[in-house]
Amino acid sequence: MSATKENFIRGAAVLAVFGLIGKMLGSVFRIPLTNIIGAQGMANYQVAYPVYALLIVVSASGLPAAVSRMVSERVSTGDWRGARKVFRVSLVSLAIIGAVSSVLLFSAASPIARAVKMPSASVSLMAISPALLFVSLLSAYRGYFQGLQMMTPTAVTQLVEQAVKLGAGLLFAFLWSKNGVEYGAAGALLGVALSECCALAVIMGVYRKKKRELVSLCARSANKRPVSTREILSDLAAIALPVTIGGCLMPAVGFADTLIVTNAMASVDYSAYNPLSAGASFGVLTGSVNPLINMPAVISLALCTSLVPAVSEARATRDYAALSRRSAFGLRLSVLIGLPCMAGMFVLAGPIVSLLYSAGLTPDELAVAEGLLRILSAGVLFLTVLQTMTGILQGAGHQFIPLFSLCAGAAVKVLLSVVLIRVPALNISGAAIGTSACYVVACALNTAAVIKYAKPRIRFFSGLAAPSLSAAVMGVFASFLYDALSRFGNTAAALISIAGAVLVYAAMLLITGSIKKEDMELLPGGIIVQKLMRGIRLSGGRRCG
Repeated sequence: MSATKENFIRGAAVLAVFGLIGKMLGSVFRIPLTNIIGAQGMANYQVAYPVYALLIVVSASGLPAAVSRMVSERVSTGDWRGARKVFRVSLVSLAIIGAVSSVLLFSAASPIARAVKMPSASVSLMAISPALLFVSLLSAYRGYFQGLQMMTPTAVTQLVEQAVKLGAGLLFAFLWSKNGVEYGAAGALLGVALSECCALAVIMGVYRKKKRELVSLCARSANKRPVSTREILSDLAAIALPVTIGGCLMPAVGFADTLIVTNAMASVDYSAYNPLSAGASFGVLTGSVNPLINMPAVISLALCTSLVPAVSEARATRDYAALSRRSAFGLRLSVLIGLPCMAGMFVLAGPIVSLLYSAGLTPDELAVAEGLLRILSAGVLFLTVLQTMTGILQGAGHQFIPLFSLCAGAAVKVLLSVVLIRVPALNISGAAIGTSACYVVACALNTAAVIKYAKPRIRFFSGLAAPSLSAAVMGVFASFLYDALSRFGNTAAALISIAGAVLVYAAMLLITGSIKKEDMELLPGGIIVQKLMRGIRLSGGRRCG
């Protein structure tokens, strides 16, 4: 196995492990936060957060991806000096973008809150506005390190973000909620701003520690034609623009969801089907259910981040065989991740929401959350594959294709949401159906493009049929196990069922040969798994490609 492939897989593994820990902290954050400020407070939180997410797209997705790709391309040809200049130019550019965005959000907080018919959310928008500057600077450093295929700084800062957000956000939410739930939501968002500031301080420290080594590499840099700042900015813009527009799309659709849900549900009498208000329904969907759906995407996002420089390097050196292999590996892993998450969330939707939110949500809110989670679980697989395919296409120089795919998916989502939310029997479920349909459409288009341009070779049985069978067996097992244990209470039954499902899925993957021996060597704890495989005489099973 090549060092480059090992680097990108280990990089993805590092990001995935730290990302999962961070996501668990984020989920832990949402649970007590819901208990502190309730569904109405979460509605205030979720009005502000999509606007913030929309504004950080340039600094958090578009330019970092462009920096990562441009740095990787230069390093692959020995141009360390050029890679460093890309970083310096991007740092200044992102600082300007972040400062302007912070001022704009703070100034426009009240008009935005009035536009979504929730004036109390203005204080939340003001509280989170400083985070835009911190995220912008942080993203320049992350893009540089990712281009060098050094994923640990990104992973560590992601963990710092979540840890500080958990501690400071909950503390501020608790203290400020005494003045009203809208102030509790603002306190939680102020914790987000503080978490980004702390993460920035950490990555700047890492950079200072590695600066001497990086400068020495510049001294040995290959003799390349010096590239002007204008050329770098032009290349950054050309790469970042479609990524940025694509990144803006989903937060924009999320903001549109806010308008659609609050206005459409207000015009329909759905009380016979849903006892919750429009605001509470929206809070359950966005504050309680969506974070669960996005949790598996942490791993695929790690794959996406790690694939961009790895695929970009293969493209820069015209190693099309490596491009095919890396694309195939990314696609296969995303399927292995998405299938069990989809099956598990579908069969254990009720136990999961009760386990996490029973202390903060009413029985009616829990019932709505269960139905929404079951609907959205269908989109988990497609979201996981979608993100991985996006990384491959961006690294391969086809960054406009994910944009087109997301546009098509977003159009389907908005159309379905507008129509279905107005059906009284569906109401808030219409938004969830639209979201799942969006992921299906965008995933299909991205995957078709990857097959066309990267030509990954995936065996049908080991790449799709065997994992599907494994996930189905896991789902049936989890359902029966929960029913058998439910008399001991939801907490014990849910936790044991989830743990049992993980073990059954892992065993089925080994039995069907869906995981290679060399895959285990690259994953955390993989050596232990290999020994276990040998012990139970499974390591000699069918191999997949």
